Order: sequence, then C-alpha cells, then structure tokens
Amino acid sequence: MMTETITNPASQRQICAFILNDHCFGIDVQFVQEVFRFQESTPVPMTPPLVTGLLNLRGQIVMAIDLRLRLGMPERTTDQLPTNVVVRTGDGVLSFLVDDLFDIMTLPNDNLDAIPETLTGIEREFVTGCYKLQNRLLLMLDTILVADISDILRDAINAPDSS
Repeated sequence: MMTETITNPASQRQICAFILNDHCFGIDVQFVQEVFRFQESTPVPMTPPLVTGLLNLRGQIVMAIDLRLRLGMPERTTDQLPTNVVVRTGDGVLSFLVDDLFDIMTLPNDNLDAIPETLTGIEREFVTGCYKLQNRLLLMLDTILVADISDILRDAINAPDSS
C-alpha cells in the first residue's frame, strides 16, 4: 500500500521576490495584480519624491511609488529602469517600482525566521521576517504597511509653501 503525502497549502506561502539596492525583498502574491517592465508615469505636482507619478493601466489610474525611497534607500541611477509590481490592497491599487523581479516562489511558513538584527531604520519597520535562500536572504515586507503612504501624502499637502 502506497501512502501519499498531502501538503497543507496553509503551511506554505507564495511570494513575489524582487531586488532593491542589492537586497532581496518579498511580498505575498495574494497582493500582486501583475508585474511588468517600466512604464512612464505622469508626474503629480506637490507630491513627495517617492510618488513618481500616475500610470494609466488599461483605463485604471494607478499611483507609482518608488520602493527604494519608501524604504529609505538611495535613488536608483538614471540609466537603470525599474520594474512595476502592481499590488492591490483594501485601499486600492498601487505600483511599486523595484529594481528587478527576482522570482515567484513557494516557501514553507515554518522556514520564516525572525527579523535580522542587522536591519535598521525604515527597513526594519516594514520587514516581518526573512527566509534563508541558497545564496541570499529574502526579507518579507508587510505589503499593507508599505502601501499605506497616507501620512506621507498628508504631510506633503500640509507642508508650508517653501517658495
């Protein structure tokens, strides 16, 4: 008699992994609507630098957020075109600009480790844990927390005019 092992899907998670400033980050694919190469966006006056503009995604207007700036990293070089990772949360749809897509993978929840002590600052605020991959660390982001830029936008709108 042969016994089959049935894997519980709840014990695994699918992850969209991407590169930012030589670090590997991941978000749950349940939030990912689509991924595509860079698309020009229309700048929006009086928004913080992390808002790169608005995209027209088949008739839907989507705000593009530079994830490097959101996580307190240096801006990417002008010759480096980002990749759009479009995410859907309860608050709507956003496009995260990342350096490059790394992989879509399924990893066991049991292998999620605590936040590394070496993480500091803004990055630490958004990371929920990490996976040890073969040659690198995959830092898991809290998608909803990263996507919530309402305080940043409110501060930009309420900032005194600098002119």
